[in-house]
Amino acid sequence: MRARPIALLLPVLLAAGSVGAAGPARWPVPAAGLMAADAAASAPPDFKRMLAKNPARLMEGVKAGLAASPNRDAAARRAALAAGTRRIAQAIRDHRPFEDVAYEAGGLVAEASLLFPPVGTPSGEATLLALARSGSSFLGFTPRPFDAPETLVAGRLPAGSAREAYDSALTLSARLLAWIWNTAGGDASVATTRPESKGPYPVR
Repeated sequence: MRARPIALLLPVLLAAGSVGAAGPARWPVPAAGLMAADAAASAPPDFKRMLAKNPARLMEGVKAGLAASPNRDAAARRAALAAGTRRIAQAIRDHRPFEDVAYEAGGLVAEASLLFPPVGTPSGEATLLALARSGSSFLGFTPRPFDAPETLVAGRLPAGSAREAYDSALTLSARLLAWIWNTAGGDASVATTRPESKGPYPVR
């Protein structure tokens, strides 16, 4: 079956996550769902197509990840992201069903969204969702995009505002998706064509 473009999946993700996550320092579930779609849109093309075939499982992973992730400091979140990245790559190498991979990828984006929470002037879920819907940018791949995930998650990304935090969370997620696909044996050459030195790159 031919994959649908990621942009066409956004209404599905929004409908699936109509209840926002609790707590002022978290992105609402629909906003995190948009973040997952944006990260998938910036992933290597073959991985993007596979994720586009499993939008419901991707969103389920986002919701479950937000619900299950405990309160922890940034160092612990970065460690969780690195471990999750390695686990997903191994799942692909082990030929796990791709709907399971999409679910795990959703959880990975959820953890990235918690590493880069909305900051700045306190605002309600409606405002944060409007910001997420208003557009997004991928900041680009690092000069060494296939370094260990522990190195990738340690990289500095801007997070001085909710806008910056959203774009940084999707950027880190996309970088980890590229690492996963490359490690699993897929074509991740897109990581060499969109360097951060020439970014940001509009996603939508």
